[in-house]
Amino acid sequence: MIESPWRCLMIAIVLGVGGWARAQDVDDEPLRLRGLLPSGVRASATESWGAFRFTVSNANTANRSVRILVYYPGRPDLQYGRDVWLPGNSSLAAWLPVGPAESQLYSNGRKIEYLLYDLSGGAERLVLPQADERVRTRDVIYRRREPTTAIMVDDQVDENVFFSPPEPVVFARTIRNAGGMSEQVFVVQPGFMPALPGAFDGIDHFILASNRLLADPAGQEALRHWVQQGGKLWIMLDQIKPETAAAILGEDLDFQVVDRISLTSIKINRTKLDALAAAQRELEQPVDFVRVALSGGDRVLQTVNGWPAAFVRQVGRGKVVFSTLGPRGWHRPRTREDSASPYSSFPNLPVYLVPLGEVAAELRLRLAPHPFTTENLQPLLTEEIGYSIMSQRMAGAIFGVLVLALVGLGVGLRRSRRPELLGWLSPAAAIAAAALFVVLGEGSRRAVPPTVAVAEVVDAVPGSGEAAVNGLYAIYRPASGLASIDETKGAVLDLDAEGLEGQNRRRIQTDLDAWHWDNLALPAGARSGPFRYTIRPGPLAAKARFGPNGLEGRLSLNQFRNLADALIVTSAHEPIAVRLGEGGNFTAGSADMLPSGQFLSGVVLTDQQQRRQAVYRQLLTPTMPEHLEGRDLLLAWSEPAEIPFASPEGGRTVGTALLIVPLVFERPAAGTNVTIPSAFVPFRRDSNGQLVQPVLASQIAVDMRLRFQIPPSLLPLKVERATLVARVRAPGWRLTVGGFADDKLVPLHAGDSPVEPVRLEIVDERLLKADERGGLHFNVALSDARGPGGDRPRDAQWKIESLTLEVVGKTTK
Repeated sequence: MIESPWRCLMIAIVLGVGGWARAQDVDDEPLRLRGLLPSGVRASATESWGAFRFTVSNANTANRSVRILVYYPGRPDLQYGRDVWLPGNSSLAAWLPVGPAESQLYSNGRKIEYLLYDLSGGAERLVLPQADERVRTRDVIYRRREPTTAIMVDDQVDENVFFSPPEPVVFARTIRNAGGMSEQVFVVQPGFMPALPGAFDGIDHFILASNRLLADPAGQEALRHWVQQGGKLWIMLDQIKPETAAAILGEDLDFQVVDRISLTSIKINRTKLDALAAAQRELEQPVDFVRVALSGGDRVLQTVNGWPAAFVRQVGRGKVVFSTLGPRGWHRPRTREDSASPYSSFPNLPVYLVPLGEVAAELRLRLAPHPFTTENLQPLLTEEIGYSIMSQRMAGAIFGVLVLALVGLGVGLRRSRRPELLGWLSPAAAIAAAALFVVLGEGSRRAVPPTVAVAEVVDAVPGSGEAAVNGLYAIYRPASGLASIDETKGAVLDLDAEGLEGQNRRRIQTDLDAWHWDNLALPAGARSGPFRYTIRPGPLAAKARFGPNGLEGRLSLNQFRNLADALIVTSAHEPIAVRLGEGGNFTAGSADMLPSGQFLSGVVLTDQQQRRQAVYRQLLTPTMPEHLEGRDLLLAWSEPAEIPFASPEGGRTVGTALLIVPLVFERPAAGTNVTIPSAFVPFRRDSNGQLVQPVLASQIAVDMRLRFQIPPSLLPLKVERATLVARVRAPGWRLTVGGFADDKLVPLHAGDSPVEPVRLEIVDERLLKADERGGLHFNVALSDARGPGGDRPRDAQWKIESLTLEVVGKTTK
């Protein structure tokens, strides 16, 4: 039967409308959000930045742009967001950076609130949950901030498992016990690690016992940058392949794995105190041991059979500890004779051995942080922004006109016999003058364009082509209103939020290394905050060698320009000025040694140099930052290689950078005459074969054998002459200086109550024979100048203000 044309048309319309309706239902399918929990390297919220993992699904056929916003109850004005793009009929797992939680004492959980928006079509449409509430709520784990350890192992495990946890996890808890920390260890679960800046802020130590990172390039980079910014990484070489360590440290991995063996007999030697080496231990089951050959730049902490069992290296602002001996070599099983485990949840925790305690000390945080912070860069930042103020001549002219006007008004009104008018004409004149000041001041303020400025400290990481940057950011706005702060280099910025309470501010992450602030209104003036990130300027290195006139070398700077006010600081904390030449060449000799408290050469310093010297003085205090301690460094000022923040519309971007570059010493050719400035010849007290800190001030007599170390890059060296200079303040004391010939003391100087510096030129070959490790030995003693029964005050103190040794010699084969 053939349907009529009208009936067919009606059926087609109905089917079309039904199909369109079904398609409309599909297109209106809501977005679905799952997860949104702390994850990655830390599975709990805390008073630091962290990463929340989530999965969002798009059941529509059309592509969608999605925004997720998270905030803590009570702070809806400060929101953290992530924008993602979803193809049709797809799901995406991603990370969202969330800022610090407020501290709480008694609860291990807290709530978060979050919103889901559909940004498709350019409009922000809130996707409501199934219930009536507009805001979604979720409970997350919370733990107070403390020194925190995360570990990556091959298997998926629960960090709170009580029975048969993996050996590396047991080792991690034993390390924390040796370091005096709690039992809390976060186990990194399978999957990719968060590659967001700040995702590692919630931890202090990361233990690597897995090769999973080989399949996670973004995680490798995130972990490496975290170390460069000050993190502490423990690499268990017995658990991983050398390629895994190389993937994290890059070209800086310059040691060689010789072989892997098993040991049933172990004796760990502590290189700091060889006389107190651990006793020989016999094991029923063999323990793995990786024998490695070091290049010489690493600091060995422990050895087994002459091979390193643990060693450490500085990487940027951070530190990497390597262990080559398996976990059971560092601890023993707990027995009934031992005290109870300090961790009640883990009663069978092994007993750590003393050598592990010494290695674990490398993970401890300093009790008192170094006084230098990025806030000390504020004067440099103010200089970079610049300012314009009314001149004194203009201000004086306005006040002069005001005074003349008031005098004229007083005289005129008195003659006109209307003195009562002075009561309102005088305030009117003052108001007019004030208005003039306001107008001129506003003009001066607007004379400075909108500005973004940075003052930063750049810590070079040799061998990686990267550098850790920490600095202070400032944005100057001549007028109040919405501010645009965009970042595209992965920097973490903590902007000063004083006075911004009540604004519904949103920090939106748009990519792994890009974010911006939404709805951020700033008042007129400057607003600042510390920031940090990792820059990739290419090779940044300082190579030097000793020559006849001292040190000479070359700087590789790549993107950094206009170097100035350079300084070398040695491991002995001695500053020496650097003379910069063309093409990155530099020299430094004995004549460039700087007096105490001075860090730039020259009698008259510019205002800029005075501010730079103030930064040097604050940074290079007697107790230097941990990552600079015991290293030879070249410091210099330059323009930043890049500024990670976008410049304001119609404005400018300026900055200054302090470069900190480790010195790499090259050996001169055999037969080269060399002069070693005293700054490069540190000394220690030789106490029965152990090198300890010398006594430099006391109220009692002292007799010290001092060992001066020749730079290893010059060994072997034939010493031809040495100049010893001692500046001692010791009223009522007798100073005696001697050398050693065939280990017998040879007097060189004796004097009472020294006032002037004692300068000794030593040319006797017997006294200039270095030991097998390149040490020159001299003796310094201070005794009672008046002898027994003298009337010197009992509390009279002596002090060695400085003790230096300059060495001249020739390199040998």
